[in-house]
Amino acid sequence: MIGDGVATIGPWWWVIGGLVLLGLEVLLPATYFLWFGIAAIVVGAVSIVVDVTWQVQVIAFVVLAVVLVILGRRFFANRHRGESSAPINRRSEGFIGQSFVLMEPIVNGSGRIRAGDTTWRVTGPDAASGRTVRVVTVDGPLLHVEVLPESQGRDDHP
Repeated sequence: MIGDGVATIGPWWWVIGGLVLLGLEVLLPATYFLWFGIAAIVVGAVSIVVDVTWQVQVIAFVVLAVVLVILGRRFFANRHRGESSAPINRRSEGFIGQSFVLMEPIVNGSGRIRAGDTTWRVTGPDAASGRTVRVVTVDGPLLHVEVLPESQGRDDHP
């Protein structure tokens, strides 16, 4: 009985089911339904071209879904590892090793630089405005800098 009902499911049901799964993927965060949706669409497309039994379609769907999940997880895991080491909430860490020109002189260990569209407080040895400094460490929003010799020019942002 159940076999007869399942046997009437044609290739277009796979395609429609895959599109529904992809639609759910758009609505839900994370990649839960993406791989199953792609597997269903592929099985449906192959079933349209090649006449196969429903048992082969189900087995192909399961195998393809498992393979796509494994490959997808590996692909996205590698992409996340390659992202910047300074996320948006720790933006100052991205400045380590970069050189900037002092916007305000460092007096009594405190001054300012401009990095991108933001002015940052810096601490380091006293230096005149216009001197080039390099960020060596960060402490939250405070950048610890070293003054570069006059012969070394800036190698980064204004």
